[in-house]
Amino acid sequence: MIKIVPVIISGGVGSRLWPISRALHPKPFILLPEGTLIRKTYARAVEIEGVDHVVTVTNRDLLFLTADEYAEVAAPGVKNTFLLEPFIRDTAAAIALAALHVIESI
Repeated sequence: MIKIVPVIISGGVGSRLWPISRALHPKPFILLPEGTLIRKTYARAVEIEGVDHVVTVTNRDLLFLTADEYAEVAAPGVKNTFLLEPFIRDTAAAIALAALHVIESI
């Protein structure tokens, strides 16, 4: 059986949707009628059958904001791991970091 570990990449510099999106409030945290994008993404991830661990790659500035969004749709029994980037490295580096973490933790 294949184990699925969803990986969520949360960050950005907040430039693409300015002024709605800003450096400390990037697009994953934009409030939509049904909640933020990050909250909706996390909720979909934990609904996948058999998921008991979610890995999120973010930066130190967004850690607590991300954790607060996850708490809004808390999933009992799901372990959350936050991998913190010390500085922006783009999507490929975030994916590589998450993949290495998942391989080492299985």
